[in-house]
Amino acid sequence: MGAIGSPRLRVLLYRFLLLLKFTGVVLYGGGLVGALSATASVDRKRAVHAIASPGLVVTWTAGYFLTLQLNLSLTEPWILGGLVLSMVSQLALVAMATRERRTVAGALLAAVPFFFVLVLMIFRPRWPGVDP
Repeated sequence: MGAIGSPRLRVLLYRFLLLLKFTGVVLYGGGLVGALSATASVDRKRAVHAIASPGLVVTWTAGYFLTLQLNLSLTEPWILGGLVLSMVSQLALVAMATRERRTVAGALLAAVPFFFVLVLMIFRPRWPGVDP
């Protein structure tokens, strides 16, 4: 058996955290779609509060532990942008859940930032002049 800091264990932990983060993103996206497609206010609230919100917590938590494991700064542009945009999306979802009717503006304010969070997570832009 290897030590706690063994490379094999670190790779396993990294993959587990990636899986956890992916699961959180899927939950958030599912809650977003559920909230946007729900016709009843109670269903919209359930999608936001029981699916999307826990998904965001899982995503942020796993992402934080990934930054620790990979020794990344939380001030990287793609991390800061992801945090801000996911918060905008979440706040738009919560606002939409409190209203009886959906609006196109509310739906766009929830969906578009989420799309750009995914873009940032995939392309990971960095500050100029900083080594990868």
